[in-house]
Amino acid sequence: MSSFTIGGLSTGIDYNELISKLMEVKRQPITILENKVTTYNDRMSSYSELSSKLSSLKSAADKLKYDYSFYVNNTTVSDETVLDATASGTASVGNYSIGVTSLASEEKEAHSGTGLTASTTIVNNSGSDKVFQYTYAGTQRSLTVANGTTLDGLKNLINNDASNPSVTATTVNDGTNYRLVITGNSTGSAKSITVDAGTTLDGNNSTINFTAATFTQNKTAANAAFTVDGLSISRSTNSVSDVITGLTINLKKAAPMPTPATATISVAADNASIKEQINDFVSAYNDVMSFLKTNTAYDSATGESGILSGEGTARSIQNRIRDIASGDVAGLSGSLSMLAEIGISTDYKTGNLVIDSSKLDAKLGSNLDDVAELFQDSTNGIATGIFDYIGDLTSTVDGAITLRKDGLSDIIKDITNTIRNMEFRLDKAENDMVRQFTALEKIVGNYNSIGNYLSNFSTKA
Repeated sequence: MSSFTIGGLSTGIDYNELISKLMEVKRQPITILENKVTTYNDRMSSYSELSSKLSSLKSAADKLKYDYSFYVNNTTVSDETVLDATASGTASVGNYSIGVTSLASEEKEAHSGTGLTASTTIVNNSGSDKVFQYTYAGTQRSLTVANGTTLDGLKNLINNDASNPSVTATTVNDGTNYRLVITGNSTGSAKSITVDAGTTLDGNNSTINFTAATFTQNKTAANAAFTVDGLSISRSTNSVSDVITGLTINLKKAAPMPTPATATISVAADNASIKEQINDFVSAYNDVMSFLKTNTAYDSATGESGILSGEGTARSIQNRIRDIASGDVAGLSGSLSMLAEIGISTDYKTGNLVIDSSKLDAKLGSNLDDVAELFQDSTNGIATGIFDYIGDLTSTVDGAITLRKDGLSDIIKDITNTIRNMEFRLDKAENDMVRQFTALEKIVGNYNSIGNYLSNFSTKA
């Protein structure tokens, strides 16, 4: 807009005020377009907010698509000093009596320590290489023990061996002697340790005797022995997950027959967790539908409308999501086909879903498989349908919301270009008015000067 000013001394007219008023009239079409740009920007923001709410609903639906959300179990153990247990969704509900007679253990072989007064005592001072040979879990290792090797050096040879079959060597001071202890890193009867005949550290020729006769088995590799409802079981570890489907048992204490350490494991469906997932889904659904209802509404009494009123994309989303959630699900094998049958109905006033908590509890207790199918069916399940629809809807390539926002963005660009052109024309029109009124002021000023001259001339005459 021009910054020129025009004096009105000759005509007494405030041209600046006049031009300002005329320009206000001429700017009205631009103001209308600017308001449209604001509206379209607000619509784009609303679609972004809607996308965020839809993403939350999609996440809630995703959790209900899988068994891990519906088949959740709790475990309780009567005596947790004996064992603890965890159950997956595949575990059968029920009680299991466990009796533990022995725990799985690793093997420990301890050297006598004879001749070893320090960890730095040389075990091979023969002047030539010797061999320490042992077998663990069927794997034999023959280690070369160089002349001058100490007890700590032998320990390190075992531990640093690139082909160590999974044993750990330590040195222990028993108060009199230093002793080499070899421990298997795994439990089970197959994980035994033997010191083999190939060992040439035999106590001769200035060596310390590390043959089998100098080792004592302080702990024996053994399997766990226990019973499940009276059935005898043996396993190589104390963490057992292949006896009762879906149940992992960690054995902690044992006692010999006839009075083994006993505990009862109780597995029960965790319906509270399942219900929480459904509540989250309903909450996310209601958040989307409330947002759409508010922003697509039109009040005929006041003439006010929501920012998305008249938006076909928003209305289509609203209708489609409502149809998926409230419709009759076809093709299911169970006895349920609608959310209303499990206590989730639509409030006709608000359009939101409402949960009858007691009815939902009853269905989860008596018809869990059918409730799961209602949500999970890969073709028509409600959670599946919502998840797939929102995935298509919010695609960044060709999703309906993406395409609509792109369309709004194009409209805004076109209007912005139109406004720019109109502003250019208005600036020209204002400059023209300034020139015209300036010329008029000069003409009137000239006439006033002539008038004043003639008036003075006649007075003198």
